[in-house]
Amino acid sequence: MEMPFSPSGALIKHPFAGLLLGEGPFRESAVPPESGAAFYVNTFRLDDPLPWKIPAALHSLPEPEDGLPPAPEIRWEAPSPDAYAQVFTEIMGQIASGRLVKSVPATPQFGELQPPHVPRELIRRAFGSSPSHYPYAWWTEKEGFCGASPETLFHQQGRRLTTMALAGTARPEDEGVFINDDKEIREHEIVAGSILSRLSPCGSVSRTPRRVLNLGTLIHFVTYLTLEADRPLPPDHWIRLLHPTPALGSQPRTEETLAQLDDWRSRLRCPPHFGAPFGLLLDGDFFCLVGIRSMYWQGRRLALCTGGGVVASSTLTHEWRELKLKRETVRHSFHLP
Repeated sequence: MEMPFSPSGALIKHPFAGLLLGEGPFRESAVPPESGAAFYVNTFRLDDPLPWKIPAALHSLPEPEDGLPPAPEIRWEAPSPDAYAQVFTEIMGQIASGRLVKSVPATPQFGELQPPHVPRELIRRAFGSSPSHYPYAWWTEKEGFCGASPETLFHQQGRRLTTMALAGTARPEDEGVFINDDKEIREHEIVAGSILSRLSPCGSVSRTPRRVLNLGTLIHFVTYLTLEADRPLPPDHWIRLLHPTPALGSQPRTEETLAQLDDWRSRLRCPPHFGAPFGLLLDGDFFCLVGIRSMYWQGRRLALCTGGGVVASSTLTHEWRELKLKRETVRHSFHLP
């Protein structure tokens, strides 16, 4: 399948509607339209005043079947652990003082795409991931991002809201140890418990038992939650209630801890859209991903960002190794060396 490289566009794989392409130019709005389609594109800080991007046209695309061309050359820079080590030390200090239970610093690896290739070629490469991943993309003439996320922030259909807690990470060959790892279980339960506590005042919530989700190169703990809300509310309400979950944010989640996390992300030069909500409203049905497992670009400059949860039992060596493992997973999902 030849990917459309129009000057601006958006793509997402919807669980029921399949692969959908929004073509620009986009009309921007502070509120979602009452009918039709609109993409939700925002930063991690949710500071875009006009996050609803209404496409000029929406098309259904066939699933790509043909093979990929040879991978483009990317000259990657080795990430330095120094800045991350300093942030890690500060987080552990906050945890030791009782001000934090968990935080998720995210750090990028930068690279340069070599001519004649252009970054939008990466969009097609994001569509060969496993069925457990949802490809997505957003681009303009100068910048953009694309990825294949295994994590949904939520799916809203009327008063029903389905969401997931996805936290705790290991290699598939370590599953036997992983399922009994106190640090990974605690990290996951912080996320699941936080989502449950946020949703419970809004209606009736059910939760599945924690289980292992195998994504090929990584395994995670996953818990699914379903809310039957007491009253209908717009997608913006649920976005601000749930984002960021402790899988990418902080616990406890306060203005102070989120501002602190934003400072850490800035110091680590994390792209502003990493981990942000990305979704599609389609005639009242709103499907929203967590923007991870992705590449970001400005011109030919690329950033591959990964994050990992830091809790009381974390060690610097373990976390730095996990970030490297996640970067390898992202490159694998893009079929890049």
